[in-house]
Amino acid sequence: MFLEAATLLLVVFFVWYNLTTYLERRKMPPGPYPWPFIGNLLQMDSDPINPFKKLVEKYGEIVSVSFPLRRCVLINTAKLAREARLTRKNDLAGKIPNTMYPGNVIFGERDVICSDFGPGHLFCKKVLTRSLHMFGQGIEKAETRVNYAVQKLVDEVKALKAEKFSPKDLLSRAILCQIWEWLTSKKLSLLDPRVLQLVEFNNKISALWAQFTLVQLIPGMSHLPTKFNKELRELIKTRDKIFGRELKYHRETYNEDVTRDLIDGFLTAFHKEIAKEKQKHISTIDDIQGLMVDLVFAGSDTTSAVLSWFILYVVLHQDVQQNIHDEIDRVVGRNRSPSWQDTKQLNYLQACVCETLRLSRILPVYGTNTTRDTVIGGYHVPKDTYVAININNIHFDNSEWPEPHSFKPERFLDENGLFVGWTTKQALIPFGLGRRECPGQQLARIVICLFASSLMQNFTIEVPEGEKKPIPKPSNPQLVLAPADYNIVAKERI
Repeated sequence: MFLEAATLLLVVFFVWYNLTTYLERRKMPPGPYPWPFIGNLLQMDSDPINPFKKLVEKYGEIVSVSFPLRRCVLINTAKLAREARLTRKNDLAGKIPNTMYPGNVIFGERDVICSDFGPGHLFCKKVLTRSLHMFGQGIEKAETRVNYAVQKLVDEVKALKAEKFSPKDLLSRAILCQIWEWLTSKKLSLLDPRVLQLVEFNNKISALWAQFTLVQLIPGMSHLPTKFNKELRELIKTRDKIFGRELKYHRETYNEDVTRDLIDGFLTAFHKEIAKEKQKHISTIDDIQGLMVDLVFAGSDTTSAVLSWFILYVVLHQDVQQNIHDEIDRVVGRNRSPSWQDTKQLNYLQACVCETLRLSRILPVYGTNTTRDTVIGGYHVPKDTYVAININNIHFDNSEWPEPHSFKPERFLDENGLFVGWTTKQALIPFGLGRRECPGQQLARIVICLFASSLMQNFTIEVPEGEKKPIPKPSNPQLVLAPADYNIVAKERI
């Protein structure tokens, strides 16, 4: 009797599952048929960096893929990505909380990276954008602060006296010094305990976020006394200790007529925006802490990863490095550090940075959830679908990039050798598109170009004698794709 009942329930389940799956998928983009509970996990490639390669080859520019507890549409061409993100901005602006776990817990309910689309998110984005704009208007002040961190990095590399080292950790600490000064006005050494604490904080966020799938798959997992939850609670305590203390200090010493740093900018922007709001409880002053974490984590990890890739590529292409040296000597010389205005004249260097952004694809796949039923590429996409932009494919699309796996900075130069611009090549999408594009991309460009130009002005970077050339491959899968660890020697240019 039990076996008959179980068989009947199983038959009913499979009939129900196939019927509902058919009705849902019939107007959606093409894709493999999903299995119950596991979706299309069995159809994924074994390559954790690019698990969708075979599906893209089979189904084309837009693919429906199912995962446990998540329905996904994968966009694989620049044209379709721009159609989706720029013509249907609000439709693709959502981030369902359970898909962002544990980021939504670490960053807070109302930040810019993890919060769902709505009045609270839009308010905090206004505060962040307005603060960055206020800060960016004083570009000379921002540049001076970057130059301080750059000089700290250059000095530490010089102190190594051409001994081999791995640039990853050094770059991470230098970028964090720079971001922390922008936030707090405090100048720190690269070995200051607070910098090392921030490095550890960022590493723990990446490690916990990499485990989110398991936590999502098992109902109630986030409430169990697991190692994951213990580490998450400790991380939140560290967050409050680091960022809460700085926010408290700035609130106590705030003067609306003086903007010392970005936290003061946040406070000014918050007060001005909240005065215009009619909705009660749309935000609180404590939400600024989430914006601080956004900048420290997203700004440092991505920027240091890009610079790690940049150094790797100029090491592997000594002719490219020589061209950069020649250009810097011609435009800037050796007697002063490069300025932001200088980097605008460094056409070849900017082209190298863009080619690095293309090849490194530091965020290989990123996406948002649909806030309502919409249409992409002529296909129906239901509300709450995760729409992912497949940078793995877009940045290596043969129709957009001839010889896509080759490092060719000249892609971003015109016939006169002038830089074509950061946004001219529409298949280059390193900072996102639409409502969820990176609001700090202008400052990111300043940081990357000033660090890169200063390192190239001061050093010739090579593979250590006796060691094999590093292979330009990503490290283990993580939130931000950095290169596998490698060693270099940096010789002072005479």
